[in-house]
Amino acid sequence: MLRMKRGAMIASIAAIGAMLLTACRQPFSTPVSVTSTAIDTSNLFETLGTPVASPTGLGGVQQATTQTAQSIDPNLLNTATPDGAAVTATLTPFVQLPSNPTATPTTTLALPSGPTNTPQPQAPPGSRPPTYALKSEEFPFCIARRYGIDPTALLAASNLSSPDIYYAGLVLTIPSGPAWSEADLGPRSLRAHPGSYVVTGNADTTVFGVACKFGDVTPDAIVAANGGLTLNSTLTVGQSLNIP
Repeated sequence: MLRMKRGAMIASIAAIGAMLLTACRQPFSTPVSVTSTAIDTSNLFETLGTPVASPTGLGGVQQATTQTAQSIDPNLLNTATPDGAAVTATLTPFVQLPSNPTATPTTTLALPSGPTNTPQPQAPPGSRPPTYALKSEEFPFCIARRYGIDPTALLAASNLSSPDIYYAGLVLTIPSGPAWSEADLGPRSLRAHPGSYVVTGNADTTVFGVACKFGDVTPDAIVAANGGLTLNSTLTVGQSLNIP
C-alpha cells in the first residue's frame, strides 16, 4: 500500500516536471508576419505602400527644376513636358565689358592763380586815343602834356570844371584840338631826358607817376628802357630808372 502511494507521487511529480519543461520551450508571443509591399518608383511623392491608380504629372517642385535647367542650358529650350505643353525659356544676353576699361579725361579750364590787370596800351607819340582812364598818380594836366593837348580843351571835353578833380579810373575825353601851345603854356617837358630818375616816394611809385614827372614821356617808353619792369610794377624809394 505504501509502495503504491509512493509510485503515484513519483508519477505526479514527473508529469508536473514534463509540463514545466514544455512551457519553457514555447514563445511568449507569436511574431507579426511581415508582408512586403511594392513601392511605385515612378512617383516618389505618393505615400509608401499606396497603390498607384494611374500615372501622374510632374509636381510643382519638379516643374520649377525643369524650367530652371531649361533657362540655363540652350539645348533644353522648347522641351515638352509630360502634359504635352511646350516650355519656352528666354535667355537674357549679357553685356560684354572691356577687359581693360580706360577713363576718358575731362578737359579742365585753367584759371589764373590771381587777379590780373590788363594795362591800357599807351598811345605812341603823336597819336591821341579818343578816351583815357587815369591811373594811380596821374592827373589831367599830365595827360594834356603827354598827348600835346590844350588843358582847357581837355577839361571842357571831359566835363570837368577844375583841373584838381581827378582820381584813378576817371575817364577823360581826348579832343582832337587845339594842341598844346608852348608860347602860352611853356614846354611840354618838365625835366630833361634822356637820363635817369631815382624814385623818391612822392607820387612816383608807379611807372605812370614817373611819366608824369617828365610830362612828354609815355609809360610804355619807360618800361621798354628798363628790363624786368612792367606797367603794373610797384617802384620802391631809391630805385633808379632809365628815362628815354
